[in-house]
Amino acid sequence: MTARNPIAARTLAVRGAGTFLIGVAVNLALGWIALTGGLVASTEFFRYPPIVVWTLLGTIGAAVIYGALTRFSATPDRTFVRVAVAALVLSFVPDVGLLVAVEGVTTSEAVALMALHVPPAITAMIALPNTPFGR
Repeated sequence: MTARNPIAARTLAVRGAGTFLIGVAVNLALGWIALTGGLVASTEFFRYPPIVVWTLLGTIGAAVIYGALTRFSATPDRTFVRVAVAALVLSFVPDVGLLVAVEGVTTSEAVALMALHVPPAITAMIALPNTPFGR
């Protein structure tokens, strides 16, 4: 594969940081609503530090993937959105696994954990590509 139109590292870092800051702010707000509103019956896995860490790891991964796609894909924006949607769907699998395999994990907790994957994914699809949602 040959380089196409690689994104500048600084631009990618700024977009990635913005993606993280927006995603983590929304996720912490959702976490607060779920915890204080009694929407989550169990809090063994649903805690603030993991929300921050997993949001950070997800946004770093998204930025790295987008950066690679700008180097190796003729259509990095569209390809990134497709990859991001697939990754979002696949990211629900571990939460379903928790529900099935770990005693004490409630449906509300698994659904709340799945809901936390959505804001950073949408933010990444808007903020990272040159054209939001790869249009």
